[in-house]
Amino acid sequence: MGISISAMVGWVPDDSGRDALALAARLAASGDVAVQACTVLPQSWPFPSMARVDAEYQRWLAERGVAAVKAAESAIGELGLTPADPAAFYTSNTAESAGLNEVAKQYHADIVVLGSTAGTPGRFAPGSTTDSLLHSCAVPLALAPIGTRESVKPLDRISCAYVGTAQSEDALRTASTLADAWSLPLRLIAFAPRASTTFPPLGGYGAEDVVSARWKEQADTLLGQARAALESSRPGLVVDTATVAGNGWEAAVDAAAFTDTDLLVVGSSRLGPLARVFLGSSASKIIRYARVPMLVVPRGSSLHAGTTTEDQ
Repeated sequence: MGISISAMVGWVPDDSGRDALALAARLAASGDVAVQACTVLPQSWPFPSMARVDAEYQRWLAERGVAAVKAAESAIGELGLTPADPAAFYTSNTAESAGLNEVAKQYHADIVVLGSTAGTPGRFAPGSTTDSLLHSCAVPLALAPIGTRESVKPLDRISCAYVGTAQSEDALRTASTLADAWSLPLRLIAFAPRASTTFPPLGGYGAEDVVSARWKEQADTLLGQARAALESSRPGLVVDTATVAGNGWEAAVDAAAFTDTDLLVVGSSRLGPLARVFLGSSASKIIRYARVPMLVVPRGSSLHAGTTTEDQ
């Protein structure tokens, strides 16, 4: 089954924006993805003013917006992407996250793509905009680690963090939909970070090994059940499983041996009647340490992409 996806890129004409657009290009190289870029500018003073400084500020904002749009259109063209209509535009809001939320809803975007702030090359470091969107966005967020712009190779595998919870089930639905539509293998991963050992260990030197072994057995069972269900519902999908362990989250995530053509899908939780996203400690640790593009799926949502014409 083919699907068409609309990707809204949070664009700023710098390395962060180019990383985000490059991730959109990777997705587009893997399947039917239409891309558009939006720049959110600061909202000016809401009350009209006769002051000359206000008019100059308005003019400066407009010039900045036009320049950002031209840069985005040029970058989209250079990458050979299929643009949505419009390919690029700018808007204004009191907060960049609120502006992206509004335009994602207005243009019926299936995902929002964001670049990283300054941080460790190869990893994603959330800034204030990303942090806010991780707690408010109603559609999946694609996160581009620093340096994503260095390659626009298509994906060759979808990985999904899975532990049998409601939020990981939502992530699994999105991951399996993408893998099936794009004819990519799907890997289900359970992470097993091991806490630092106290000395002497309170439960004895073998206690932690027993706990780890039991946890791995339980994780393997959950992964096996999810794999069997997928192979039954999606016969053409190639599914693999892995339980990865390490001393702490960084080592556990590194043990997954991601490549630069992986996409890691992670679930999150929702809190309250406004369906705000709560990024749990596990998901936040994975995002912090993973050296791979990620797709964060809010609980209760999934990829609401359209079916392509040839599959209707």
